[in-house]
Amino acid sequence: MVKQRIIEEASAWFGQTGIKSTTMDDIAQHTGMSKRTIYENFKDKETLLTACIEAFHAGNKAFSEKVFREADNVAEALLTLLQKSAEQASKWRYDMLYDIRKYYPQVYKNHLLCSHADQYREVERLVQRGMDEGVFRNDLNPRIIAYFFCRQDNVETLTDNEMERFSFTEIFENMVITFLRGVCTSKGLEIIDRYKEKAKKM
Repeated sequence: MVKQRIIEEASAWFGQTGIKSTTMDDIAQHTGMSKRTIYENFKDKETLLTACIEAFHAGNKAFSEKVFREADNVAEALLTLLQKSAEQASKWRYDMLYDIRKYYPQVYKNHLLCSHADQYREVERLVQRGMDEGVFRNDLNPRIIAYFFCRQDNVETLTDNEMERFSFTEIFENMVITFLRGVCTSKGLEIIDRYKEKAKKM
């Protein structure tokens, strides 16, 4: 439980303050633990950062599996997942990924680039499923659509400093839903419109 708490608190602190600016002293102070306790669980900041990223991916995977179990169709599930991504990104500093790429290149290569490749393959499979369900057009190339779909949902875009002036709702509406509408059938468009109405009421 101590380790989990450190990961949760450090993740929040990395997102708010940035990777480079956050020290192990900051994390110890933020968690109310001694620095010795932090180092007993994580030998250095890179190890802690890696644990935070792995926990983030595990949480998203569990959420994704739950959404697809409960959703009536792929379009509805993707909308839910993409909205969650936008909400998460709105809480992060725009330079967080830049810090990881510059100061922890091995972490970026092993834990972020690899996850991007996995994401492309998963979205490609989901696009094909959406075509089979009749919510996506049947003239699509799933591999190409998956690539550009993932680019729309790219965290580096959503956390870019040029995007700071906009709310995550505006970004979500203009980037993600616009793209999604372009690949949908009339059946899929109806699902998007219902989802938007439901979101407004909530």
